[in-house]
Amino acid sequence: MSFNFNHFRFWVNRRIIQSPRLADWVYRGAYHFNWLAALTRDTRAKLFPVPLAEIQNFSKQLLGGQLLIGTTNICNARCTFCAYPRAVDNKTLKTGVMPMATFQKVITERVRDGGASVDLTPVVGDPLIDPGLLDKIKFARQAGIREVCFTTNGILLLHQDMYKHVVDSGVAAMYISIGATDETNYREVYGVNQYAKVINGLHKLLEYNRQQGEPVYINFRFRNAQRPSEILTSDDFIRFIKPYLSKKVEVNFTVDFDNWGGVIRQEELPGHMRLRKPRPEVKIPCFSLFSYAVRFDGSVRLCGCRMQATDMDDLVVGNINHQTMKEIADSEAARKIISGFYSGNRPETCKKCTMYTPITRSWLAQRNAASATAAASAPAATPAPTVAPQPAPAESPLVNK
Repeated sequence: MSFNFNHFRFWVNRRIIQSPRLADWVYRGAYHFNWLAALTRDTRAKLFPVPLAEIQNFSKQLLGGQLLIGTTNICNARCTFCAYPRAVDNKTLKTGVMPMATFQKVITERVRDGGASVDLTPVVGDPLIDPGLLDKIKFARQAGIREVCFTTNGILLLHQDMYKHVVDSGVAAMYISIGATDETNYREVYGVNQYAKVINGLHKLLEYNRQQGEPVYINFRFRNAQRPSEILTSDDFIRFIKPYLSKKVEVNFTVDFDNWGGVIRQEELPGHMRLRKPRPEVKIPCFSLFSYAVRFDGSVRLCGCRMQATDMDDLVVGNINHQTMKEIADSEAARKIISGFYSGNRPETCKKCTMYTPITRSWLAQRNAASATAAASAPAATPAPTVAPQPAPAESPLVNK
């Protein structure tokens, strides 16, 4: 009998979730394990570096990488661990919703190049705020994208039965960002009084997803200020989430938080939230530079993970409305940023970022294999499907002011 890692991982996860004390023990130990794992990766990257010459073909790396499409950068929460509320308060973030025509161009190129998946999670913002989200998912699926996923805070799941429409849309996975399973702790972490709406929406989502045979993988990513045991033994977790746990519905807890390039400070985080420790600089590019992110206005960033005051920063290297993704990937702007890491010349956004993870030789081998698979599966040119564009307001009426 062959070993199935996914079955083993599920078995381990279930044992931990079923034992709150064990969950706390694993949670405490994971903080130190993650720190040691990061140091080990840094050391490997320095001892066996990936030279610039081996990643010169940036458009090739694009094919095998993740493509994030932020159809909106508007959010309806004010999370303590996120740069968004600070950027909004300081009026440094220009917000909006992606027009359908821009989305269609991104998807058409992605399919033409052999890409089979997209992540609709923006750098900041919540996808459910985009009033045209369902039309965009439909277009992506009809165009040939096999896997669509996104992360949401779930505040709008009850709006016009959104939970049903998302499950029926063909989305492969949803990642639920949630702070707690009680109103007080939720409000402390997420900064808004929306807990009742969230927990009821999640319950409806889980119930409907099961009724349909669990077509969508759902992962609860707790951004927790409490110990895992406090959440796992809470009344609402036991009532609304635990009955639906399965191989398609899983739970995890955030062991450490990054600093958003130095924007977030430890004293701003409540409870048991802990920031990652800064590490010595490694003069190797970060692997996130190869996860291209398309902003709502078509601007393309080399990193879809983090920003400081704005997502129109020194990581923006082009615009999909005027260039192709391949042209952007091989542009001088992209080359300058990536090559700069080798001389210690990092963009301002990256200098203090604790999300930094250096590329390694194993990363390069995996990326090259994925790129080759994508290139081989690129279809012959065919006309793209059309979906009637919906008007995109500059600001969604669904945002909680």
